[in-house]
Amino acid sequence: MYRPTRVPLPVLVAPAAASTALALRPVRGPFPAATAGWVASLPAQELPLHVGALVGAVTAHAWGRGQRRPSDLVGAGIAALTCAGLGTVLARHLAAGPALERALREGAGSRAGEPQEGAGSRAEGDDTATTTSSAPRHRTPWPTVLTRPWPLPPRGVRARRGMVYGPDPRANRFDLYTRADRAGDRRSFADAPAVRGVLVHVHGGHFRAGGPSRESRAMLFDHARRGWAAISATYTLSPTPEGGFPQHLVDVKRLIRWIRVEGPAHGIPAGAPIVVAGSSAGAHIAMMSALAAGDPRFQPGFTDVDTTLAGAVGLYGYYGRLGAATRDVSDPVRHPASAAPPVLVVHGTHDTYTPVTGARRLVRHLRAGSSNPVVYAELPGAQHGFDAVRSPRYLAVVEAVARFTDRYA
Repeated sequence: MYRPTRVPLPVLVAPAAASTALALRPVRGPFPAATAGWVASLPAQELPLHVGALVGAVTAHAWGRGQRRPSDLVGAGIAALTCAGLGTVLARHLAAGPALERALREGAGSRAGEPQEGAGSRAEGDDTATTTSSAPRHRTPWPTVLTRPWPLPPRGVRARRGMVYGPDPRANRFDLYTRADRAGDRRSFADAPAVRGVLVHVHGGHFRAGGPSRESRAMLFDHARRGWAAISATYTLSPTPEGGFPQHLVDVKRLIRWIRVEGPAHGIPAGAPIVVAGSSAGAHIAMMSALAAGDPRFQPGFTDVDTTLAGAVGLYGYYGRLGAATRDVSDPVRHPASAAPPVLVVHGTHDTYTPVTGARRLVRHLRAGSSNPVVYAELPGAQHGFDAVRSPRYLAVVEAVARFTDRYA
């Protein structure tokens, strides 16, 4: 009688063990190896509880079989070490909240300490929350973390996808999320509740890949639920970062023009404050948009439009030059910081794709020249791409961004 071959327990738990080890001690170089290590670490880095549950289930099943082998004992030991490592990863997640709290207090003094009257609050797991009362101290919504890690549009938020803001319907696309009066409301956007402000999120992807609503979804939905118009946009992609410059910056400025000119037809007041946020490459574009507001070089054909921002947010961003030929114009620190709006920069200490040194360099430049708040938080142990799922770490970031943006709505 045929009996299927038993896969040894060490083999079954090896992927989780490797992912956990790379989350704890990332590969720093060379760059291809560091990138591969980052990708391999993502399951343990972003979903430590889920990976731990899977390791525990596999180990319990193998250990509960009638006839144990020596490899089962070895596998159980690897599983135990993996779970211990995942506990360390989870502890780093929980350290994000205090780090962000300190940054909000230190970066802008009383203006970024305890929320002022009107600052937004909500429990991330409460899909019906639409209040704008003062935010309490962050508490992790564990049911959401465990059962709904992938953020879906919550009740009370309306989505309109595939909208176009420029001449290229492929490159100039965006998704718009706004709050509805009640779940299932299907009225026109002109009849929607008043919009407090506009949050634009620009995706990453090394300037050559990506699309709307793939990153920072929890942040977008949270802002929409609290009365903002939340926009997730793409831009002109190119084989190299420098090859697309300055068109990707022009695109985002053209989106700002759309908000000012076309936004009222979609319930967005013409004078609504605009905050541009970005992840990775998108953070570079967000900071350039903030530092080059009104620069005619990046507003061809619409130099008369006010592209001044109320704020800018950068998540695990790259903030250096895009190439040797454009080093004087594509590097954010080559632009004066005197006219910079309030800025929030959040970066992981273990980021191997865009090392934290670049974020520190930008923050030094901003603080040396800007009279506006510059809030900077380093998340202990965080890697690149920490805004994909509703982890304890990212939910703390979502709340911190809400407290930051609500000051300017």
